This record gives sequence, structure tokens and C-alpha cells, in this order.
Amino acid sequence: MDLSVEQLHHACRRVIVIVNGKGGVLKTTTAANIAGQAADAGHNVLLMDFDPQANLSEDLGVTQAGTGDQAGAPLFDAFARGKELVPSHPQIRPRLDLVGADKDNTEALITWLTAQMSEPRGELALARVLAPIAPKYDLVVIDLPPVVKSVRRAALAAARYLLIPTQADISSLKGMRLIAEQFAQARHINPDLQLLGILLVLVGESATAIRKDVRNAIAADFGTAEPMFDTVIRHALSPAESARKRGLLAHELETYVPSQAETFQRLRQRAAGAQVERAVSSTAVKVAADWAGVTEEALLRIADREAVERMEP
Repeated sequence: MDLSVEQLHHACRRVIVIVNGKGGVLKTTTAANIAGQAADAGHNVLLMDFDPQANLSEDLGVTQAGTGDQAGAPLFDAFARGKELVPSHPQIRPRLDLVGADKDNTEALITWLTAQMSEPRGELALARVLAPIAPKYDLVVIDLPPVVKSVRRAALAAARYLLIPTQADISSLKGMRLIAEQFAQARHINPDLQLLGILLVLVGESATAIRKDVRNAIAADFGTAEPMFDTVIRHALSPAESARKRGLLAHELETYVPSQAETFQRLRQRAAGAQVERAVSSTAVKVAADWAGVTEEALLRIADREAVERMEP
């Protein structure tokens, strides 16, 4: 039995889509770390990847484990063949399920979904796929590629919340502006869609002026600067490279930071001519704290909005 539009959106009331119209703004890293931190805090989370590059699988160690070749098949089958959606990697972490991506299946899915957009029901294709499975989770987090319009339209038509990571450079802010326009358009078919927040990424620890500039840009695009997250994600190249190489999330990488005694031991080994793998930078601890702060803000915002909705007649 087909669900009504209202029933579809009710089923998807805990769905967050993460997107920017520009690449390189930590969309995938944001999706992986918010989902991972929320799961680590005790929430049951479904994480979904629509990008044929499958970087999300790499962030979670799927690529390193060699189990990602057909990761996109369950999502393609759910859309194109009407099968019930199942995770490609259930319990990739405790309380965290992954619906992954791969080049062949995900590209085929994008082609199929693009063709469906000419049909009146095309925009709600993702909502129909998600409706049976989304209520089983406390949170569903969707990572989107930056430039595939059909996937973005379907995701905005299904989701309750939109989260936009952005840098402070002109091209990133243009990408945010593009999403702001599509956000306004999507609300015609999905009036429940809300902006959860704008996340400033890859900035220095002291970035007061940059934050002010981005806040002004948000106000111009969305009519208010309030959605900006208080937490920002600092620029830290070494921990980011270490995390992806190991297939670890930020709070997992933190445990690999050596103690002072371990650092001295490594120095002695190098002095003796031994080959020693480069240690994880202590900055990883600060980056993990950044992601924990963003996740806490996001969950609190959702809780606050749901509390207001429960009070409404």
C-alpha cells in the first residue's frame, strides 16, 4: 500500500542529509563522524552513501577490509527493483549500520534516479525507499555527492533536516548558496524540511573574523545567521590523513595518539636506525573534540525542535 506524502515524511522525521554544492568541504567526513559519534553515544544510526567514489566506506574501513566491491547493490536494488532496503554493512560499528556505495551500482542508481525525475512521483523515490526502514533508527545520516542534482532533489524531498558544511572561501560559499536555493524549492514538496545548521570547516583555531564573514553570508542566503553551529572543525591535515588511511573515525583515531613515554621510545628506536611508522598527531584529540561538539549540537537541536513540535496543537 502506498503511503501518503505526509506518512512518508513522518517516517523520515529523523533523516539528516549532508550536502554542499562544492566538493572538498568535509561532507563525507561530517557524515561519518556525526553518525559514528551519535552511535558511540548510544543512538541507533543508519549511514547512507550516494557517492560512487565511496569515500564514506573508506572512512569506516570498508575499503581497507576489501568488502566494498558490491556495497552499492542494496541501495540500487531498493530503488530500481523495489526490494526492501537493507544495510550493506550491518553493525560496521556498534549501533551503526552502513548502506554503502560502489562505482558500478551507484552510478547505475544515479542514472535510474535521474530518469525518474521526469515522472511526478520521482522526487519522492528516496522517501518511499526509506519509509519502511527509517523508523527503526534514532538517526539516518545521508552523504551526497556535490553535483548530482537528481540525488539531491530526492534527498531534500525525503529528509527532515539539512546540514551544510562549508569553508570560508568564495567557491564554498557559492556552493552553500546553491543549496539554499534548492532548499527553498524543496520545501514546496517537503514543507517539513528544516535547516539543521551550517558547519564551518577547515579553519584555524582562532578564526573570529572568518566566522563573522561566514555568518554574514549565511544571513544573506537564509535570512538569518542563527543556523550556524557554534563549534567549528579546525584545519588539521595530519589527523585527517591518518584517519582515512586507517579507516578510523576521529574519536577512534584519538586512542592512537602516543603517550609521552611512547613518544620517547619511538625517538630512541629511530635513533637506533629502526623504521618506525609515523605517530598520530596529538592534534587528533582536539579534532575528535570538535566532532563531538558538532554532534552534541546537532542532537540537541533535533531534540529542541521535536519538543516544540510536541507542544504545537
